[in-house]
Amino acid sequence: MVEKVRTIVRIAGREYTIRANETEEYIHRVAIHVNRKMEEVTNRQPGLSTAMAAVLTAINLGDEVLRLKAEVEALQAEISELKEASKKTIAMPSASESNAPAIYDVTRKGKR
Repeated sequence: MVEKVRTIVRIAGREYTIRANETEEYIHRVAIHVNRKMEEVTNRQPGLSTAMAAVLTAINLGDEVLRLKAEVEALQAEISELKEASKKTIAMPSASESNAPAIYDVTRKGKR
């Protein structure tokens, strides 16, 4: 069984004890990201309660996740298309393998 890591982080001025199956460094990176997003929300709307700022931060992070997922899916589809196109290109016989005559480019030096 994987041992859980216990880490104390600070978000929006409050300390939280986080237990997770990730490294302490990773947990701190996540907390720093969340804290920065909270700061962005509270800087734009200073009168918000901590709870409301947390909800808006969660909505913003959810939006970020969904947009990134859509981008990943689009890139994966593009990769699949490129792989299929690559397979078709590789599967096509070269000029030397087909019955088509070869075309050569012969440069004549000295003639203009």
